[in-house]
Amino acid sequence: MINFRYHVVSLAAAFVALAVGAVFGTAAANGSTTDVLRRLIDTAHETNDQLRQTTDQLQDEASRKDDYINDTAPAVLRGTLTNRRIVVLATPSGRQQAEGVIEKLEVAGASVFGPIQIHESFFDPKNSMDLLGLTRRSGPMLDTLPSGSSGAETAGALLAAALLGPPSSAEGSAAIAAFAHAGYLAEPKQVDGRSDAAVLVTGAPYVERDSAERNNAIVALAAQLATMGPTVLAGTVSSDGSAMAAVRDDDALNLQLSTVDGVAGAQGQVVTALAVAERVATNRGGHYGTAGDADTLIPSG
Repeated sequence: MINFRYHVVSLAAAFVALAVGAVFGTAAANGSTTDVLRRLIDTAHETNDQLRQTTDQLQDEASRKDDYINDTAPAVLRGTLTNRRIVVLATPSGRQQAEGVIEKLEVAGASVFGPIQIHESFFDPKNSMDLLGLTRRSGPMLDTLPSGSSGAETAGALLAAALLGPPSSAEGSAAIAAFAHAGYLAEPKQVDGRSDAAVLVTGAPYVERDSAERNNAIVALAAQLATMGPTVLAGTVSSDGSAMAAVRDDDALNLQLSTVDGVAGAQGQVVTALAVAERVATNRGGHYGTAGDADTLIPSG
């Protein structure tokens, strides 16, 4: 995991290069001597070499930190989720992190179903009406669906019921297959029973067209999962506009589900497994990680 110092060093190197270019252009325009330019260029080369060495050291430090966490994960996690079944869902930006989360859940003793990869189309607001219709056609196990809701919220309610609720495995499989056939998610293996908890893995927030609606759709999905069972939202960052920041800033949602930032690294993945264990065992939770809006780094126990 690359930390803040790495980005500072990288920016410093870029500014040094820009400064040299500016000096070079000014000196050439003013007819300054070649010796002055050569000394400046030599100094810039030395500075860049030093910055490159520092960057390499920081990358090595981050790698060794992850190695240490991975090596100690069994001692921290073993037995915390024994005989528990956990379903993992991944947004498009969370797919790369999902495998690391699954690995730590399995180290904790969980039986993991997934990842269920949710496609971009699920969060696209232009598909809201289609999702609403598909959900109502595919969800006989639900007595009621959220009224006046978006397509992502209503579809999320059906997915949550299929994965965490009481319906039979046949009904759950049919509902998930319908979403997969329509292109809203990648069809996983056969659903063979309800899970004890869910983890929704996401990455950086949407920032392009309809970003607010797309990020809100992730929040809606997480909220519906939490309605049906213990749920952890695991993400890379908690920044303005992100689903994680929205959950942490919502007085109701931040009690209903746990969140973990920094899930791109081994530390965040271990903390995610601990947060799931906390939710399953006590139905309590918190908001963990290194972001400014986190409660603390890890669950207290």
